[in-house]
Amino acid sequence: MSRSREHQVSLFAILTTCVAYGLGMGLTLPLLALILERKGVPGSINGLNLATGGFAALAITPYIPRMIARFGAAQYLAASLAVAAGAMLAIYEAPSLWVWFPIRFVLSSALNGLFVVSEFWINRLADESNRGRYVAIYSICIAGSFGIGPGVLKIIGTHGIAPFAAGSCLLLLALIPVLIARKTAPRIEEGHTSTVFSIIRSAPAALTASFVFGAIDAGLTGLFPVYAVRSGYTEANAALAVTAIALGSIAFQYPIGWLADHMNRRHLLAICASTGIFGTVLTPFAIHTPVLMYLLLFVWGGLILGVYSIGLTLIGERFKGAELANANAAFILLYCMGLLLGPTAEGVALDAWNPNGLLVVLGAICAGYVVFLMTQRRELTSHREK
Repeated sequence: MSRSREHQVSLFAILTTCVAYGLGMGLTLPLLALILERKGVPGSINGLNLATGGFAALAITPYIPRMIARFGAAQYLAASLAVAAGAMLAIYEAPSLWVWFPIRFVLSSALNGLFVVSEFWINRLADESNRGRYVAIYSICIAGSFGIGPGVLKIIGTHGIAPFAAGSCLLLLALIPVLIARKTAPRIEEGHTSTVFSIIRSAPAALTASFVFGAIDAGLTGLFPVYAVRSGYTEANAALAVTAIALGSIAFQYPIGWLADHMNRRHLLAICASTGIFGTVLTPFAIHTPVLMYLLLFVWGGLILGVYSIGLTLIGERFKGAELANANAAFILLYCMGLLLGPTAEGVALDAWNPNGLLVVLGAICAGYVVFLMTQRRELTSHREK
């Protein structure tokens, strides 16, 4: 196989994997939250169940580079896809809510594996001449696949086994390109001494972009549909809020990537994070007009993803070789810590001040990150100024 052909096969496998991740998350986050709301489960328990993904990340992410080195990136991806597909069906068969927690832990662990390996692979495949474009394409695929999940729910509904079976089948289909690309997958070199936690200490501002996005992303895709239902939306229309967010992410990613190549990235990170502040302030005024609400989510969701993609570009620039796998693992670990802590606080706030407490926490997270960026000027301007 020629080098160009290997490059194309690898890129297709990466993008298929990130689509599989997006489908798994985009389907299960609103589906499970809406099912629990229908059963009368309190928002705090709903948020805790959603936060199981963060617990899974804390347990498995620091060890993923070691597992990639031992088993190979493609083999690890294939196993993760198979486990995620099985866990999705197992949730439907679970006899009680409390059985959902361990099954969701397994599902989140597998989906997290897809996330870490695909980001490591895309950063290894890219170089400085195309990194921004590759990250933009990667982000677009994730955002688009997130939007497909709620679209599936709109078509087949949130009742019965159909949505679980559909998600499982889509994950299994992603196995094909991964297995085809198994010989082109990157390897982790021996002899590196950095750890996930030392990487975090070396670049806190760039890496915590993923924490912020994880906390905001979980609230928007997992709990905003519940906020919409409590504000009078049907379940199907509430799920479409996630589709609006995903469509905005698709539309804004390439322009954000272009801007990241032509302006100071610290300023661009602050602008994107500030979107969350304005979004939470405007939501109570737009929620009772669906067209305005979907439009607001389109812009808010599109710009807030820029926090993540700019951070991913920065770590691809800063870390090379063996350190890159640990940097990507650290990036995902912080994302999932946001997924853990964000919805826990957001779910409690949703009940404490029904339903606007969710917006208060989302806005506070974004405001806190903007302030943090202002204190980390040296780190974020130590690279090439844009």
